Amino acid sequence: MTSFDWNIDDPNIIATASIDTTCTIWDVQRESIKTQIIAHDKEVYDISFATGTSVFASAGADGSIRQFDLRDLKHSIILCENPRKLPFVRICWNRRNANRFATLAMNDNKIMVFDTRYVGAPVVELTGHSNYVNSIAWAGNSEYSLI
Repeated sequence: MTSFDWNIDDPNIIATASIDTTCTIWDVQRESIKTQIIAHDKEVYDISFATGTSVFASAGADGSIRQFDLRDLKHSIILCENPRKLPFVRICWNRRNANRFATLAMNDNKIMVFDTRYVGAPVVELTGHSNYVNSIAWAGNSEYSLI
């Protein structure tokens, strides 16, 4: 397991990511797996629920961010692919704006912010770091601030 996330709208659900390319959704109360999907072509490094109980996204070593909906797991949406083919290692949904998420790639010094309404290209790239970035989080009281 490489990562997990609690569903803040239904605390009985958690999601885990794994190097075996799977994402697993767990029912905490029943202590059982609800579903498991093969999410990427390579390792899955991070997973994050969006606002609401159904939508989550994963970040993978294949350089893609994929969005899933628990109501229809037969399909997924590739929200973005890294143009430099670097693995994405983090994804963080904005809890104040369900259309926005931030991500970062392995051994990279920039943070990319995407809007799901404009799939493919970041709405902004934050490049102020002189060394690699390894973690991101949205400030809880602001739709526009990352910490």
